[in-house]
Amino acid sequence: MVIQILILFTILLFFLAALMLIAALRFARPIPDYPVIDLEDVDGDLVAEHLSEVIRCRTIAAEELTGTQRDEYFSLHRALLKQFPRVHTTLEVRSSQDLSLLYIWPGRNPKLPGVLLSGHYDVPPVDPRSVENWEVQPFSGQVKDGFVWGRGALQGKGQMVAILQAVEIMLRAGYIPERTVYLAFGHDCLSGGKMGACRTAAYLKKANVRLEVVLDEGDWISGDYLPGMSGSAALIGVTERGHIRFDFTTQNTRRSDNKLDILAHALASLSDNPLPASLKEIRETYSGLVGAIGYTQQVVFANTWLLSSIARRIIMKHPEAQMRSTTQFVPVRFSGSLENAHAEVDVFLMPGETIAAVSDHIRRSVKDERVLFQAQAERAWEAPLPAYTTSPAYQTIERAILEVYQGIPITPVVQPWPGDARFYTSVCRNVFRFTPLEIPPEDDLQPDGANERIRITSLVKMTRFYIRLLQIWGVSTIH
Repeated sequence: MVIQILILFTILLFFLAALMLIAALRFARPIPDYPVIDLEDVDGDLVAEHLSEVIRCRTIAAEELTGTQRDEYFSLHRALLKQFPRVHTTLEVRSSQDLSLLYIWPGRNPKLPGVLLSGHYDVPPVDPRSVENWEVQPFSGQVKDGFVWGRGALQGKGQMVAILQAVEIMLRAGYIPERTVYLAFGHDCLSGGKMGACRTAAYLKKANVRLEVVLDEGDWISGDYLPGMSGSAALIGVTERGHIRFDFTTQNTRRSDNKLDILAHALASLSDNPLPASLKEIRETYSGLVGAIGYTQQVVFANTWLLSSIARRIIMKHPEAQMRSTTQFVPVRFSGSLENAHAEVDVFLMPGETIAAVSDHIRRSVKDERVLFQAQAERAWEAPLPAYTTSPAYQTIERAILEVYQGIPITPVVQPWPGDARFYTSVCRNVFRFTPLEIPPEDDLQPDGANERIRITSLVKMTRFYIRLLQIWGVSTIH
């Protein structure tokens, strides 16, 4: 009898293993096959020179800009006017707050929905304590060792220059798109976008502009984004996490109560009761990474019906994976005294999670009527609805990536940080986030870190990507 049970158990194990293996093999999303194309010539020295001059304009993000800071922003506008003469004589140029820029390139057929490329040119400040770690001055824009160095090279300014260089090249060749092309560059993305992209989107909505697709900045082409990645991949953001900031204070306390201790316990309770990781989005991400991830992760995420606990343990051990699959609570301020305490907590919401549900979760976790928490309305927005990966709009971005960066895995993701893209969901259903910037592992670069720099060859390739994407978008039917 025991032997029969063991045989039956062994058969069941083999059957289960076979099911998991089949699921893992079917899990992989095949990479579409596009023919090799001839890419446009781009003068690397010229585009590097343009980016260098733009970096020298100290457009440092701030909640409120001083007159001197605004002058730096206007200096950047003058630099763009000089660098891209055809763009500024052919396209209509509008501005929000005199600082954010909207370029309108009229198409042959105004009845067709337009397309929009979005970016920003404000940059984070440089920590004075880190300046000594830079090989060059952070705002020198120095061209050295095949790189352009300086704050904004990797994020914001590099992308903006590549987009404008692409349009300048296409205009020089006499290209006219079938549909209208919009280029939007925000001046306050890093401080919330309320004066820039928000107003640009409101203008487009008021003007009854219809958009087929929007592409804003997002993840680079790189590796190590998720556990088990062993190669580079292109991650296209189909949505981003929402955000809300809560103020925590105390109420109905006794004079003898330690209010700092009360709030500290409340924050500890939140930390001890995290919301579970959402496997839906990250599972879809992993299905596009086959070829760039280990076989263990392929099997686990293909079989979350059985291995969900293992999948969640893998996620929770990896900070980047956590940001792409969980609603996170991040304390940003804790201050006061024994008699009067105050804390602020940022909450980053996964798609499908709501501000109301998060408030209920806080109440259940803290379980202390002496703790009062209130949302800051000006710092609150829900996660946007995910764009469709089955749409022709998504497939055009995928096609441009594969024609420029051949054979690279492509997959949809939740972008963990907020950007200007969320504002354009009011005028377009297909809003995506991706920065076509290839970062070799040996460069070991971090956005907003010391020695920020961009390879000139990567800058050239990024410019070629935008040329190719606008060629694909510029026809009468996007497919």
